[in-house]
Amino acid sequence: MEKKFLRVVFLFFLIAFASTAIAALAADPEGAAPVKDPEKVLARVEGQEIREKEVDQVLTAAGPQAAMMYDNEQGRKMILDDLVSARLLALSARKQGLDETPEFKSALDVFTTNFLARAAIEKAVEDVTATDEECKKFYDENPDQFVTQAEVRARHILITDDVTSADKIALIQEELKKGVSFDVLAVEHSIDPSAQQGGGDLGFFSRGRMVPEFEEAAFALKEPGDMSEPVQSSFGWHIIKLEEKKPAAVMPYDDIKPQIEQYLSNEKRSQKYQEVLEALKKEYKVEILD
Repeated sequence: MEKKFLRVVFLFFLIAFASTAIAALAADPEGAAPVKDPEKVLARVEGQEIREKEVDQVLTAAGPQAAMMYDNEQGRKMILDDLVSARLLALSARKQGLDETPEFKSALDVFTTNFLARAAIEKAVEDVTATDEECKKFYDENPDQFVTQAEVRARHILITDDVTSADKIALIQEELKKGVSFDVLAVEHSIDPSAQQGGGDLGFFSRGRMVPEFEEAAFALKEPGDMSEPVQSSFGWHIIKLEEKKPAAVMPYDDIKPQIEQYLSNEKRSQKYQEVLEALKKEYKVEILD
């Protein structure tokens, strides 16, 4: 579902993010959490007003990392200076007639087309969303998509595969029979980093995470506290102790509902987008020239 969802999102927002300029100019000023009145006039350039919300728009379009750097008194002043500079340069360009050049008119046409396309998409899908009934139906009809894998939590003691292996394995097994703690023996004998960090504890893992020989032995253990016979892998020899088992389970609907709603809503918006395009192709003449 995740890959399909990403394709839907890409299709839906393809036009919306056609250029960074469009995103910057169309950014919602309310999302920038302005520290002052957004309508406050900060500067005038030949009578053209620059307001607080324009600074907020720049910060919103720049993203959270840039906002952390510039959403302060000094940073906002720098942004305001840039906005003033942009107005001055634009006045100079118009005075030179640069707004009448073919290059400018072409760029303006591209901007206008993409901006209006974005506005049309947003208007067409603004009320499109998945209902509770649709979400529950999707959950009930696709149980395989909401199953968590079986997991085990295990510890292990790893020793090198060499001429001393048999003797060391025999020693460890003898100590375990005497009741010496598995954790203590892991710290003393295991060459795996997990020994020093947690007595050989590997935490929970599902199938496909470990080398096959180790995985099969770990999942074959039945009850917490059970220990495996020595298992050879490409890393060496393992003695494995089962700590806990989690069976495969279906995720509760309430836990997964927000993701289902987002996925289905975007699918419906994508479908609406395609319907709008098909209708427009019938309304307006389109010629594809090779």
